Amino acid sequence: MEFPETGKHCSVKDCKLLDFLPLVCEHCQVTFCKEHFNMELHECLKTENSKSVVEQSANFLCSKESCKDASPVEMSCIKCKKHFCVTHRHHGCLELSETEKTQKLKKWQIPKKQFAEAKAIVDQQIADSLKKSKNVALANKVQLMRVKCSAIGPKNVSTSERSYFFVYLPLTVKNKHIGTSKGAFVNTNWTIGKCIDSIADTLKVPNNNNTTTTNKLKLFRHSTGDLICSKMDTPLTQLFKDLAIFDGERVILEYSDNVPDNVIDPSLYK
Repeated sequence: MEFPETGKHCSVKDCKLLDFLPLVCEHCQVTFCKEHFNMELHECLKTENSKSVVEQSANFLCSKESCKDASPVEMSCIKCKKHFCVTHRHHGCLELSETEKTQKLKKWQIPKKQFAEAKAIVDQQIADSLKKSKNVALANKVQLMRVKCSAIGPKNVSTSERSYFFVYLPLTVKNKHIGTSKGAFVNTNWTIGKCIDSIADTLKVPNNNNTTTTNKLKLFRHSTGDLICSKMDTPLTQLFKDLAIFDGERVILEYSDNVPDNVIDPSLYK
């Protein structure tokens, strides 16, 4: 028995094969066997149009006039928003003009210059401070060595516990054996009050500090005339720690009635 209505013939002229499971081209809508179903094999009339549509939708032409390269991926410039190929991605759109470059360079140089100036000032200050510190430390050391050579004080104070001062006597005190100034040593562990009493005793200076009278002896810095300490129970070690005084320093021993706050003219003490 024959089945004339079953299957369809391939539309290729040289084939005409009866295919029971024919395939229809989705582009030209013509029936083909499985051997000629491919668009290129049956020379589909719509092949060229299909290729053109696919190429236009899947490729992006470079915006450079002299370039014909196409890319399946769009690479748009962030400034002009145009697509450029890899070769022409640096197309000058983002480059600065000479004026813009000069302005940006000047703008960048301002903080750089300010930083350099500030750094130079700080460096100079540090250098000056170090130089001053070294000079002061050296001067203090030399001063201490000078004072030690002729300083006098209580014999019961051991050498390891001595602190030295070059003392200028009160202007009202005249001592022909000592003169107007003399080096003296005290015990480092004493209070400033006890140090004053010991210095006054060593240098034969009248002392009323243990009485109720107001005219009491105090110590002042010879370099500035400032009072070294108003609290007599302050340990000498604390004054050294606070840099209120240093070992070997020149000091003025004077009565508080004559100079209640500070010595106005330290140069009078020679």
